[in-house]
Amino acid sequence: MGTILCLNQTAIVITDPQNDFLSPGGRGYHLTKANIKQNNTLVNLELLLSTARSKGYQLFVSPHFLYPHDYDWQFTGNEQEMLISLRVYQKLNQYSPPTPEADYVSSLAPYIWDKTTIIATPHKVASPQTNDLVYQLRQRRKEQVILAGVLSNVCVESHMRDLIENGFKTAVVYDATATISENDFHAAVTNYRAFSSATWTTREAISNM
Repeated sequence: MGTILCLNQTAIVITDPQNDFLSPGGRGYHLTKANIKQNNTLVNLELLLSTARSKGYQLFVSPHFLYPHDYDWQFTGNEQEMLISLRVYQKLNQYSPPTPEADYVSSLAPYIWDKTTIIATPHKVASPQTNDLVYQLRQRRKEQVILAGVLSNVCVESHMRDLIENGFKTAVVYDATATISENDFHAAVTNYRAFSSATWTTREAISNM
């Protein structure tokens, strides 16, 4: 990515900033809590978002929601089966509020509900191929993305790959991510470094903003 970011052309993108994998009481938190503690993920996410807002960078959220009709899919992989078995990211329908576990993390909610934030439609597996994130970025002439969220090796990595394939210059803030195991985390960081334009800590991201 280099150290030159054009404010108007750069987006902050956060995947799945929801309680289910990020907060105590979330249905998947028992799987990620060790990695969250190790990375200081929530503190880093809040620091990244507060800095972005203070400097005028626009936030885009790519959430993960599942409706009752999503639980009888016939063609699923292991990741989808895990989400279905955990009953995470639940909403009754697109008009209803999410369950408390699937709602946005309270410390991040003020940034997510800011009037300038763009909340994309829900993705269904892992990448933005099943939502309108890319369309929303294109409509606002964004060319560079600073990416973080959960899970490191699933939705974050899938978003990174798809955004790069769509021509966005992408940096990943790896300590503002978390996943299920240390091995999965290290595998994700290896792939961030292989594909992204930059792989930053939160402090490095802030210093480049």
